[in-house]
Amino acid sequence: MIEQGELVEMVGRDNVIQEPAILDSYSKDMSFVGSIRPDCIVRLRTADDAERLVKLARKTKTPLIPVSSGAPHYRGDTVPSVGGSIIVDLGGMKKIIRVDRVNRTILFEPGVTFGELIPAATKEGLRLNMPLLPRSTKSVTASMLEREPVVMPSYHWDIADPLQCVEVVFGTGDKFRTGAAAGPGDLEDQWKAGGGQVEAAGPSTASWYRVIGGSQGTMGIVTWSSSRCEILPKLEEPYLAGSSELDGIMDMAHWLVRLRIPNECFILNKMDLAAMMAKNFPLEYQGQFTELDPFL
Repeated sequence: MIEQGELVEMVGRDNVIQEPAILDSYSKDMSFVGSIRPDCIVRLRTADDAERLVKLARKTKTPLIPVSSGAPHYRGDTVPSVGGSIIVDLGGMKKIIRVDRVNRTILFEPGVTFGELIPAATKEGLRLNMPLLPRSTKSVTASMLEREPVVMPSYHWDIADPLQCVEVVFGTGDKFRTGAAAGPGDLEDQWKAGGGQVEAAGPSTASWYRVIGGSQGTMGIVTWSSSRCEILPKLEEPYLAGSSELDGIMDMAHWLVRLRIPNECFILNKMDLAAMMAKNFPLEYQGQFTELDPFL
């Protein structure tokens, strides 16, 4: 176990949290995973902090649980599986490092949420390929690593899309960059040469991003990631098709997606659509549900 004094020396007293109420909030989530209370919470601000913490945790055999999204949590991956664990809070790492319109890439730290990243992308005429209505506290990096389904099938070529490159601190304490970000040179050198951290595969023939994605933080701590974006259209036209028969809707969606016609395409029942349209849920839900056409 890491001594509290070492943690305070590393990240500062304000970034080491041991308040019982806060620790209790991390001992469980909305899943059915058993409740285990962490020993403390450490807030990181830089990639160097992550590197030092992982090396110290390896030396003392202290379990680390990286968390970049805010509450509520649903999947059990932020709950310790053993006692004496440390929650590594990455939510304060909120730097948007680079927005590259030429390469349609945006590079950012793990604490950046969708609500923070969308305006930065929009300012440069880009938009994110994102899941349907992510919660306001959801980390974009966590969403991509968890392979949450996105809603623009025309630009979804691989299971990891839109994830491209990441910087990760492995359990050995070694810092590693995947894909085109691996080199040569550091990020600034690559930018000067016209690189944009676009290619996800690599270095060499290995696809390291596939190992890291879906691992729920067990392979290492990601300190930044890059996401592929799409050009923000100046004109869009939405269509709504309703039917009481699911077979017809499925056949239509099959051909639309196969021909890569729509930017977004998803199927909702009346209940889901009403929940989406209710800005003040659940107060406005019933009114929206009642107003929708009966065949939905």
